[in-house]
Amino acid sequence: MEYKLYHGTSPYLSLEIVHKYIDELYKKHPASTFILLDADHKSTKDVLDAISSPSLFSTKRILFLKRIYRNKDKSILIDEVLSVLKNQNSDDILIFWEDQKIKSNTKYYKFFKENKSLEEVDALNKRTFFSWLRDELEKNSLKIDPIIIKELAERTNYDPERCANEIKKFKLNSTSMVIRREDLEELTSDTLERDIWDLIESINQEDRVTSMEILEKLTKQSVDENYILSMLVRNLRLITLTKFLSGKRKDYREISSILKIPPFTTPALVKSSQKYTNEKLIKLYTKLSNLDYQIKTGKVDAKLGLTLICPYL
Repeated sequence: MEYKLYHGTSPYLSLEIVHKYIDELYKKHPASTFILLDADHKSTKDVLDAISSPSLFSTKRILFLKRIYRNKDKSILIDEVLSVLKNQNSDDILIFWEDQKIKSNTKYYKFFKENKSLEEVDALNKRTFFSWLRDELEKNSLKIDPIIIKELAERTNYDPERCANEIKKFKLNSTSMVIRREDLEELTSDTLERDIWDLIESINQEDRVTSMEILEKLTKQSVDENYILSMLVRNLRLITLTKFLSGKRKDYREISSILKIPPFTTPALVKSSQKYTNEKLIKLYTKLSNLDYQIKTGKVDAKLGLTLICPYL
């Protein structure tokens, strides 16, 4: 009996690796039977019956067991499963996948570790994310302007699953197989920028509770504080220019064209700009430029500076 446990801090990436492994097994054993078991809500008996019962129609089975560690009876279940793995003699291949990182001091972890059948897949950092992203683009025969690859990463908040979904959209919609800035703006919703836009809106409405909640959400997502500040400045610049263009009686289409922003964002931008007085804009620019200077000269920590200034903008 063969077996392997996949776990880690990146469920999406570990699950992708499992699927590739299963595909490889099918190529080696085309006559095998595949069984998927959502073990998080199955009884101990159901799980044991599945992994212990031999197949009547093939000599080899591939069993994929998901989330045993989330089962309410996991202590008993894991003991029983490990006992089967130690004593069962069959041609079956058992693949265990957990949507979390298993602690190294557990029997579950130690068993697979000792048998050299453990694979841990952790979340990507920014450096490894770009390596992963380039590999994904190459696998999908897509090319991207080097200038905008960072923007694609930022728009998907360095999340492999979200980024992979965007790559699928590019592949379906692209005729040249080259991702351009126009494609990025048209097809990829900038959820990170929307969070920052919500932050700006809550600040403008003097909603300190919401602004602090959004800022906390962004920092928990490991969004660079300097990037948050630059986006705050960028949005403030767009509001200022929109207010000016609206005063010149420019319509939505003209504003979108002049500012080079997606048309669907323009109505909300115009509505928000109407809430700002010139005095308010000057005050916000002054505060943000002062904070930028203090961060760059090392006088204040970036995260602390944003936390302190947001309630008073």
